[in-house]
Amino acid sequence: MKSNSIDAPDNIMASFKEQSDMKSLFDFTYELVAGGKATGNISFGEQKVPFTVNNSSNPLFDLLKGMSSLIFEPSHIWGEDNISWIDWYEEVGALKWILSTEDGMHILVKIVKYDDIFDESSANLIIDMKYDMQDFFYAIINKLDIFIKKIGLLNYEQQWQKDEFPLTYFLLLKKYLIEKGNWIPTNEKLGTLSDEIDFLLA
Repeated sequence: MKSNSIDAPDNIMASFKEQSDMKSLFDFTYELVAGGKATGNISFGEQKVPFTVNNSSNPLFDLLKGMSSLIFEPSHIWGEDNISWIDWYEEVGALKWILSTEDGMHILVKIVKYDDIFDESSANLIIDMKYDMQDFFYAIINKLDIFIKKIGLLNYEQQWQKDEFPLTYFLLLKKYLIEKGNWIPTNEKLGTLSDEIDFLLA
């Protein structure tokens, strides 16, 4: 019994370290760099996938809608496939996100890169992973939380030059993470969004 009580703290610390390491495996960045253009990276472990998307489609809307459907349309409960396909178009090629869950707790993520969107043979599977679903959602929503607080909703639409920021799906996912106790406030000082809130309250 004595040796077990001595080992317990080490086991607990090892468990915390393992959870921390898992959370750090996946990362996501997204920023607007020019009118109607955004760049970023999707990272998993040693794999890092840079992307440049344009406003010929609405990548953030499609991604957040696809993520939301896994939660709010939980077809896996009825033994059906719970899967979302999201296409991100680049100037020449494309990225296809394939998100699915079998239990609502873990997410299967496949990302396929097409060098030529009209040539199926140019497809390459660049990320194939299984991940804690809440941690995956947190990695994306956390970065977008900082992003939109800095840039603001009006600036986003003006710089993106097409669609509005997908605020409804963003808030649904952030609310989901908060209610699950898996949200750490960014403590990011509000930028342009703060002024916009003042306009709304005026």
